[in-house]
Amino acid sequence: MVQLLASETASTAATKTMDIKFSSPISRLLIRMKGTNSSSTPTAHPAKMITKVEIVDGSDVLYSLSGIQAGCLNFHENNELPFYCNEYEDNIECCATMQINFGKILWDEELALDPSRFKNLQLKITHNKALGGSAPDAGTLAVFAYVFEDSPPSPRGFLMAKELYEYTLAASSHEYVNLPQDYVYRFIILQSYETTYPWNTQFDTLKFTIDSDRRVLLNDISASEFLKTQIPMDLVEEDFAGLGTASAVSYYQASTYNNYGVAVGRSATQTAMICGQPSGPRIQITNDASESFACHETGYCAFGGMNLLLCDKMLPATWLNPTGAQSIKLDIKAGSGASGTAYIVTQQLRTY
Repeated sequence: MVQLLASETASTAATKTMDIKFSSPISRLLIRMKGTNSSSTPTAHPAKMITKVEIVDGSDVLYSLSGIQAGCLNFHENNELPFYCNEYEDNIECCATMQINFGKILWDEELALDPSRFKNLQLKITHNKALGGSAPDAGTLAVFAYVFEDSPPSPRGFLMAKELYEYTLAASSHEYVNLPQDYVYRFIILQSYETTYPWNTQFDTLKFTIDSDRRVLLNDISASEFLKTQIPMDLVEEDFAGLGTASAVSYYQASTYNNYGVAVGRSATQTAMICGQPSGPRIQITNDASESFACHETGYCAFGGMNLLLCDKMLPATWLNPTGAQSIKLDIKAGSGASGTAYIVTQQLRTY
């Protein structure tokens, strides 16, 4: 494990650029962002402190996702979230990590990023500590690399992840998206992470076809039913903490569907608390003024994203190979109460 960037001050919004120079393949990069809260009023989930991460080789973009998009992808990769410290109290640090996985699992010898295959690999991290936690006024950034050192393998390729498409949701309208036919798809994730809006409110029906309906992978299935039929659809679990104000305060978590929270006071003088039913990525807690509490929250649909591609994520032979297809098309109908922004995030197999 190599410290690519030792912890440094990241209190001013900026883009940090680093050269990636290793002689051996890399299995994973890990980015860690911390913010020191200046308030006890939550701004957003700590993952939003990382606004964009790119890996480029000149003009060739090998990876490009936000912290929220990466958190969603990491959940689909690992069946659990990356590490987050969801502390929303004043003068306490919140923390977000994001994984850039180049293989199916950590230390995958078949798929890894081989820097020797590129001319000028660079990692670019755009951050703004004020966008997550509770209005942080100070922050730090660090980056770590998991590198094959002893008997390094000769990987045949790596997993490339990008935001493929972004659009503004319009209630009950259709969005038609033609997918590129360049690389094999492992994940095609439809995502929308908006306060109070669960996935099945943002999207109404989904159609996924190849070659003008010659192959129909999803045939106008309702988003609500699609959520319920995904097996396994792993439980999203998080803990967060805050400080009461004697009125309802909104807190933010990764899960966005069928959420439940259980909160408990962290003081002997605690008298009353109400833990509201979460709506989308927001849960409201009413607690005694100036009394600290902790909440365990569970649900599904991490960061408002679901994978539309039904395959064995550990078996490349089952992934969607676009070779020979004339068109690969999504028809996404928005829900009647949809609002905000939607994204399509892809992870593809890129061979050397």
